[in-house]
Amino acid sequence: MSEIVDLLAELVSIPSVNASDCAQLEPRHGEQRIAEFVCNYLSGHGIDARLQEWQPGRPNVVARVPGATSGPVLVMQTHLDTVSVDDMTIEPFEPNVTDGRVWGRGSCDAKAQVAGMMTALIAVAAGPPPPQDCLLVVVSDEEYGHGGVIRYLEDAPEIAGAIVGEPTSLKVVVAHKGALRPRLITRGLSAHSSDPANGVNAIYKMARLISVLDDYSQELSTREPHPLVDGPTLSVGTVHGGTAVNVVPDSCEALVDRRLIPGEEIDAVWDEIKTALDAGAPEGLDYEMEGTIRDCPVETDDQHPVVLRAQAAARAVHGDDALRGVPYGSDASQFQEAGVPVVLCGAGDIAQAHTADEWVAIDQVEMVAELYEAFLRG
Repeated sequence: MSEIVDLLAELVSIPSVNASDCAQLEPRHGEQRIAEFVCNYLSGHGIDARLQEWQPGRPNVVARVPGATSGPVLVMQTHLDTVSVDDMTIEPFEPNVTDGRVWGRGSCDAKAQVAGMMTALIAVAAGPPPPQDCLLVVVSDEEYGHGGVIRYLEDAPEIAGAIVGEPTSLKVVVAHKGALRPRLITRGLSAHSSDPANGVNAIYKMARLISVLDDYSQELSTREPHPLVDGPTLSVGTVHGGTAVNVVPDSCEALVDRRLIPGEEIDAVWDEIKTALDAGAPEGLDYEMEGTIRDCPVETDDQHPVVLRAQAAARAVHGDDALRGVPYGSDASQFQEAGVPVVLCGAGDIAQAHTADEWVAIDQVEMVAELYEAFLRG
């Protein structure tokens, strides 16, 4: 196996399941072990690398290669954490290298990008100084709340541009959707189900709100789509209410996923959802609406230097410099909010991310390291 495949296999073998929403932590949760591995590996190759604390046991890794001139830095960024391994059909942390693929949790999303960026940074450090300081930022908590990248950006140096590593099949992505996830709560009054008139059914109240959201979702589908990411969407993802079948439920919660397209503003969309609910729900139906995730959509000018630089790297490595958009979100939303021009590019297909048999093609892993190196060298 090549050195980068060995590195990727090592990364996959280190469990790093996101722990943000876990009631009980297990050894497979958290990013401490993999962060220490990445930091030590880079330091062993002469790279200035350090851990940046975010939460206990959940650090980022920040590594730097000095450039020929001072000024704004160039950033490669990706993430250490993975989604859950529940219901996987392969061994999640025993990387299997067969059929031109590396299999295992995180192989595609996003440890292929971690391996590619580490390899690229080491290669750049071994040659003549790049035009400007190059940073590798590998963060925790991308899969839940973007806590790691938010912590990094709090006191980051001035950034000329960033490339975020996500599975894009090596294509350069300049736009993706944002996400707003309200939690709706309805309250009722519990009673014995043998005489439900003595209570107020919170699930029935939620059902009426969900009907309103269904109509709102249908209206969204008629709006003008964005040329790269298609149109805005809404989906009710979870509904939880009640304690037993023979008890009238006194509370109900629903989580709503509203995807924003470039040009939409988070606050305006929040108000739009609230207006739709207030207008469509029966008079007097009370509810609460809380925010969870608020990620802005991403769009970078196709003539910005960071885009042209990424295009040139893609053209040199595999010949396809066309610009794309994707419907999913990423840490790029936080760079966008911080005013940093950003693109996405990485090995693997998003269709393989988070799957029961996650894998990434070895040829793409090798090419993405070349692409990242070309991006840094400019």
